[in-house]
Amino acid sequence: MSRDNFSGTNLCSNPPSFAVPPYQYRNNEMFTMTIRTSPEVLRALVPEPMVPNPENTLVVYIGMLNIAEPIVQPYGEAGIMIPVTLGERVGTFMPVLYLDEIELLISGREVWGFPKFGGEIIFKRDEKGVAASVRDGDVNIISASMSFEQQGEPIPVYQREHFLLKSIPSVTGDGFDIRQINTCLVRNDHRKEIWEGQADLSLASTVQNPLADIPVEEVISSVYTVGDIILDQGEMIFDYLA
Repeated sequence: MSRDNFSGTNLCSNPPSFAVPPYQYRNNEMFTMTIRTSPEVLRALVPEPMVPNPENTLVVYIGMLNIAEPIVQPYGEAGIMIPVTLGERVGTFMPVLYLDEIELLISGREVWGFPKFGGEIIFKRDEKGVAASVRDGDVNIISASMSFEQQGEPIPVYQREHFLLKSIPSVTGDGFDIRQINTCLVRNDHRKEIWEGQADLSLASTVQNPLADIPVEEVISSVYTVGDIILDQGEMIFDYLA
């Protein structure tokens, strides 16, 4: 194609290469563990001015998620969530996520600033329990399992916020063009099936993913859920460059 062919085309008017949120999820399977770790690790993971929770807890999760609208897309996801505050606002900060689907990796980074990286997600559930892992190359950087011990009551529908550090470095190599804390609103969180138990969790490291640096002092709780959410757009609540 010649340069003249391009001159008559408004490439800038093309839609983005991903579906625009909000995203309706249905029948997500989530295996979630709340652990106690060291305050020094939490402070290192959470950028100021956000403040980590005083209980020194974080959440490790692995899930099989299902977008139903505006596209149909199942995928595996895992990550870490840290309860934090920013002024009067309460949410969870997400320092790292792993995905096995490229389009959603791109949209999550570009829209909200989700810190998404590629990973192999393995998730198995049967009538007795659940086992899941995240692989980086030939290393299981997250390994977890739980036997179903007690069925929980469904939780009323609610909403919550994620806090995300969106950073885009300058092309000059000097500083950032964008560096801000954004929110992502999770609406209509409806957990329809809940199983509780005692989980086994281990974290391992690779060069790119030093998760073993996070001490697992105690697994406080663990739960398997099936539910629906709407992942919606949010707002910019702190700008480091202002």
